[in-house]
Amino acid sequence: MDYLNDAFGEFHPESDKDAALKFSLCILALDNRTEELLRLIERGNNFGGVEGDPGWIIERREDNEIIGYEGWPHDARFRAFVDPNTYSLSFPEFYTDRPTFFKYVKALVQAYRQQNPKQVEVIRRIEEVLEQEV
Repeated sequence: MDYLNDAFGEFHPESDKDAALKFSLCILALDNRTEELLRLIERGNNFGGVEGDPGWIIERREDNEIIGYEGWPHDARFRAFVDPNTYSLSFPEFYTDRPTFFKYVKALVQAYRQQNPKQVEVIRRIEEVLEQEV
């Protein structure tokens, strides 16, 4: 299953500034961790992030959270990081706002749906959250 190309087109680890996010989202999909993706995008829960092997993490913060996020850009609500000792990316860290993050999630979910038609319920729930944000 090639979620990277299906969702995002060609993947260039040496030049994509968003490579850490693309990589991390694709690993989530490969591991069928869509329930965790749903919790990551839903507002109002204490789900601060998701991580896995090989050495990646996607973190989130709510609009009113400041303590512990002092190093984040002001408008950033998500951070993706891939350990450079595990996987070589020219840009191992990527911060993004909520609308941009949702564009990536939407592209991933479209690719995931094509390859996992039996996962219709969780995909429907993810798409509902995405639609609420528009």
